[in-house]
Amino acid sequence: MSVISHDVILHLFRDHREAVVGFLFNRVRCPDAAQDLSQEAYLRLLRKSGVAHDDNLAGYLFRIAERLAIDYLRSSQRAFASEPLNENIVSPQPEPADLTLLREQCDLLLDAIASMSKRVRAVFLLRKIDEMSYSEIARRLGISEKTVQRHLVKAMLHCHRRLELGRRA
Repeated sequence: MSVISHDVILHLFRDHREAVVGFLFNRVRCPDAAQDLSQEAYLRLLRKSGVAHDDNLAGYLFRIAERLAIDYLRSSQRAFASEPLNENIVSPQPEPADLTLLREQCDLLLDAIASMSKRVRAVFLLRKIDEMSYSEIARRLGISEKTVQRHLVKAMLHCHRRLELGRRA
């Protein structure tokens, strides 16, 4: 049995680092875990007080990496299996009727925005889409903040009326 020197480990690291990380990634499918396990493999090899077959240290390194990957996958499966299944999870997919209603509301809202006066529409879009402040809108359009507020109220009321009319229809 021979003791592995730091220099030998350093050469192994330089020569095989990418191959070991790639080997581990193919097994664990997580780039961060592959990097961590690769480092752990070199540390374990370095901690070995003696290695019987030091003529194939690269092979031994890959064997350590393989065992680490197996341990990692086992612990991941245990962690996943230990979580209780939540029977109350709601599907993220909306119902077809909800989608139809949402599309109709979007169409009504787009029509309402298109029917606004040019200035009111500009204020509304700068506030709601671009998320500009009242003072930024006022500066950009060359109007007072009070006028920005009035135009926004007018736009909101207009959209609300259009949506209400659409619901009644």
